[in-house]
Amino acid sequence: MKLYISDLDGTLLGGNARLKKRTCDMLNRFINKGIPISFATARGIGSALAVTEGVQFKIPVIVMNGVFIHDVNMNKHIVCNVFSDEAADIIKSYLLSCPDSPLVYSLIDGEERVSYFAHRIEQINGYLNSRKGDKRFRPCSTWDEIFEGKLFYITLINPVTPIEKLDEVFDRKNGIQRNFQVDTYDKDEYWYEIFSESASKANAVRQLKELIGADEIITFGDNMNDIPMFKVSDRCYAVENAFPEAKAAATGIIGSNEACGVPLFIEKDNCEQWQYQRHSDIFVKPDEEQFQKAVELAVCREKSTIGTLNEKCVHSALKYYYSSEIDHEAKVGPYYADAMGENGIYEIQTGSWNKLCPKLDAFLDVSHVTVIYPFPKKVHNYYAEKNTGECLKKSPARSYSDLTKFFLELYRIKAYLANPNLTVVIAELEMEKIRYVDNAKCIRRRGQRIENHPLKLLREIYLEEMEDYRIFLPENLPEEFDKKQFCSLSKHCDGSILLEILEYMCVVEKNGKKGNAFTYKVKDYDKRNNESRF
Repeated sequence: MKLYISDLDGTLLGGNARLKKRTCDMLNRFINKGIPISFATARGIGSALAVTEGVQFKIPVIVMNGVFIHDVNMNKHIVCNVFSDEAADIIKSYLLSCPDSPLVYSLIDGEERVSYFAHRIEQINGYLNSRKGDKRFRPCSTWDEIFEGKLFYITLINPVTPIEKLDEVFDRKNGIQRNFQVDTYDKDEYWYEIFSESASKANAVRQLKELIGADEIITFGDNMNDIPMFKVSDRCYAVENAFPEAKAAATGIIGSNEACGVPLFIEKDNCEQWQYQRHSDIFVKPDEEQFQKAVELAVCREKSTIGTLNEKCVHSALKYYYSSEIDHEAKVGPYYADAMGENGIYEIQTGSWNKLCPKLDAFLDVSHVTVIYPFPKKVHNYYAEKNTGECLKKSPARSYSDLTKFFLELYRIKAYLANPNLTVVIAELEMEKIRYVDNAKCIRRRGQRIENHPLKLLREIYLEEMEDYRIFLPENLPEEFDKKQFCSLSKHCDGSILLEILEYMCVVEKNGKKGNAFTYKVKDYDKRNNESRF
């Protein structure tokens, strides 16, 4: 059994110290499939659970750099690696004469508290301000108050005492470990963290492995305190934004925290890639003869009312086109697929893609899945008398390019979009729309019966890799842009939903802020030649 353990800040969390929605969606899907996933962080349990809110962790997690292993289901620490009495006495004795302002973590009446001098907050003011409302904080006025309870962790932020002098005291020979590193978010801030010799991410990882009976440990990190954890792992990966030391100690480098590197790796590491004939280009010219045969079959099917779901003509024609000689309405687990054959499962879906989610959970475990979105690119509009079929009015053909609805549907299955066994196809159609009315006077009334008949498949757009979504980038996009600029350049859909999808697919990423607005940039890319615009 594989056990995946990720650092939080700088690794699983984004640059704003928040969990991306996509990361949350993917992790929950993996956890619900029984994949053991945990985290190891320097944060306390309250802070750690706050920033990972929404993820339904089922196995214990590691907090305070390995001081505690916490059972999230029982909401209690099940392993405590705290200071021995001798080590605590050494720490207390030294801090009494130390000019720094310590943050002292201790267990008081069974609860975690963080004690500090109310009159000495210059060094820790940024920390306190960034965690306003934290109920663990405990301003004190005397050393007796500071040292109350069972000590388990000490933090010095930007210590004025030379590090060499601190290292002489906080050493393994005194039953103490320390970690000194730059803060993940504020590169001008250095943290000197002190904890028990028995406490470390490495030791806690080994303990957690034993607790759940795992066979293999795979860890992810970005900073110096992750290196000991890397050393006891079977495989270890540094995110792209990691410090050089962490990268040097890792088995390999994965995508950055902003690019959801950890969940994407877990997905690929647990995903058996099913046989699938990929396309050499994103834009595919359809087989016109094959599509016409598919339309004829669909019309015959519609007239004879044969079919499990009595489908409409467009849906049926696309099924015959993509799967003319294979199993239609194939049962896979508890669900029926539109079609299944040598190139996997096909699902034709115009709307309500949220209903695809349980199907995708079942289908992706056994086959490659192609989801086809029929898009009416060119439409001929007719009005016909409902009893005789006589044409009462014919409107000029209209062309459409707005893909807003398509991107809204994509968002409903966003947690699956990075799965290597999923392909999304936009099938651009020329079709006729016939509205049946009582007579010529009823043409403008609502509620008419409408039939859509496919005439021609104009083009297929295959989205097989995350990078393929680059085709939707607007022309003349500046190197750095905000949402307003992006929307003004988006011609084929609502720019706000498109930007959200492109960020979700790691095509663009946040680059900073101007005033209250986020700025973005297009991520570097050199894997596949798809620079042509949509």
